[in-house]
Amino acid sequence: MTFFDLLWDGKSMTYDHSFAMEVAKVVVLISMGIFVVNIILSVIVYFLLKPKKMKEVGQINITDSFFDVKQEKKPMSAIIVESINIVLFWFIIGPLAIALVGYSVFNLIHSWLCGFLIFLLGIFGILVQIWRNSQFWKNKSFKKRYISAAIYFKYLLAFELTTVIFFSIFLPLAFQKGCLCVYNKAYGVDTFLDLQFSTKWTRSNWLPDEVCPKGTLCHIYATLPEETSKEVFINVHSGTDIDELNAQMKFQDSKINIKCDKIPFPSSVEERGQRNVFTCFFTGLQSYTLYDVDLIYKEKVLNSTKYRTIAEQYSDDDLVILFGGDWGYQTKGLMIVDQISKVNPDAILIGGDIAYDNGNVHCYYSFDLLLQVFETQFIKVGRLIPFIFSVGNHDVGFNDYAKYNITVSNERGPLYFTYFPQRKSADNTVLPIKNRVTFNIQKMQNLLLFGLDSGYLYPHNGTQSEWMISILKNESYATFNKFAHYHVPIYPTCYNNKSFMNSWDNLLQARAIWVPLFDQYEFVGAFENHVHQYKRTFPLKANKKSEKGTVYFGDGSMGIRSVNCEDESKTYLPGRPFDDIFETVITNNSDHFWVLKSYGKNQTIDFNAFQPDYTYIQNSTYVVNARERKIKIDL
Repeated sequence: MTFFDLLWDGKSMTYDHSFAMEVAKVVVLISMGIFVVNIILSVIVYFLLKPKKMKEVGQINITDSFFDVKQEKKPMSAIIVESINIVLFWFIIGPLAIALVGYSVFNLIHSWLCGFLIFLLGIFGILVQIWRNSQFWKNKSFKKRYISAAIYFKYLLAFELTTVIFFSIFLPLAFQKGCLCVYNKAYGVDTFLDLQFSTKWTRSNWLPDEVCPKGTLCHIYATLPEETSKEVFINVHSGTDIDELNAQMKFQDSKINIKCDKIPFPSSVEERGQRNVFTCFFTGLQSYTLYDVDLIYKEKVLNSTKYRTIAEQYSDDDLVILFGGDWGYQTKGLMIVDQISKVNPDAILIGGDIAYDNGNVHCYYSFDLLLQVFETQFIKVGRLIPFIFSVGNHDVGFNDYAKYNITVSNERGPLYFTYFPQRKSADNTVLPIKNRVTFNIQKMQNLLLFGLDSGYLYPHNGTQSEWMISILKNESYATFNKFAHYHVPIYPTCYNNKSFMNSWDNLLQARAIWVPLFDQYEFVGAFENHVHQYKRTFPLKANKKSEKGTVYFGDGSMGIRSVNCEDESKTYLPGRPFDDIFETVITNNSDHFWVLKSYGKNQTIDFNAFQPDYTYIQNSTYVVNARERKIKIDL
């Protein structure tokens, strides 16, 4: 815990303030450093002037040439040091103004307040500069010294005042509603480390006037609650003029009609990004059945599509899940999406860092891009393919912000919660945004999927682990083949101890709390992400190889840049903690996705790994038997 963590402890702060707080810490530190230098130089000037001070009282007047004054009345060293001091003082004002812009960009203060504070800072800087220069008129009263200095430097001060007014207006307007997203090459200005920056102003040049046009449904996609064979969330984004929505699912002569829930959308998002969001929760469906879905506004069908429910337990129907993590709107990420129509999965699982919006509602277009490219594949396969998600660091904040309180709300989102319901309420309705959590389960055919939170909103222990234990002890779930998916790996191929979310401490927490549950309840596999590499472990139990153990798949490189792991951070090298547990590791060009196939008739589960062009990498076959479990590896 640092001094600045005490000043900015994050209490009561909402999620999108965290990055601005980190920026503020840096620039305030810079300003404080310059301020210390400023004081030291002021003391030096004082002592340089002190020997001549008494002799020069009353000898300078406003008609004297300033250069003559410098040459004849002041030591040159004092003039130089004081000039440097004045420049440095403006370097104090500059970072503080940048901090204010950062707060405005990341929505901590309103843009007009930011501009006003920058103006006050600038005026303060000018007044301090006049006061410093007034030392050349020591024989006059304080007021006359100020007036004399202001008149003498009137052109310089006029320029500075004009500059202050310009930046106090321009900076807040230019950087209003800022978005710093990652791996999004479609929009934004490239900065560093694949970060793209945009503002309301820049987006006006890139995005249409209405991202979700009036009178249309711009996105239709599905997410899954626990009972996937009987229930589904159909989610819809519409133009702002469509203020209500009804939906109908029909199969042969069976019809189910419902009124969709309108989900609050942040009003702070600029007008071009505004839309209405609806969630249509259907229950009482038949398993593995292809339904027609009509979306209706004022008795007019606006869109018709299809949705197939998931197979139920013990059925002969198969289950196919395409899964991975850390997806980005980049060349290889788009290549992976193009394979969806070839795989034709029943569901798509992404284990965090879904759209890299960094939990900022003004990065809304990151989700628009994600949904658009996936929806093109839904059209090709002729039906909606439901999403399953677990939460990543870039879904709820800029990076490792578990130390801050992340407040989920209607106005601030994050949009991860606004867009993707994955749990229903106790009374069989859609949960309000503020009640949505980051750990869920889905029953899919013979599989039970645990979506877990790696410590972003909920720590490994406590509420989350208690929930896991209550599910695992419930006999109604005992016969399912169990899987977990989460963001930060328990067995990473690379780790950085400078970051809590990828540090040894985080890893040890997961190993201490989750791994014993995986072992005790015989989890078949765990889908890990975050590290942007490819790995598959041998079956592990108690952190050692075991035929009846859990296989850990990873590590989240679904079409984005592979992490350049330094040798000292590689965990799989000889003599390192995990030198004998990895069956396969790929660190360069590691983009990949996995396809899980659970066969209903022969009780076999296949895991196939593919490159973005659908080139086969390797396979694992899991054979389920009443008496034994085993892993068959085919390379």
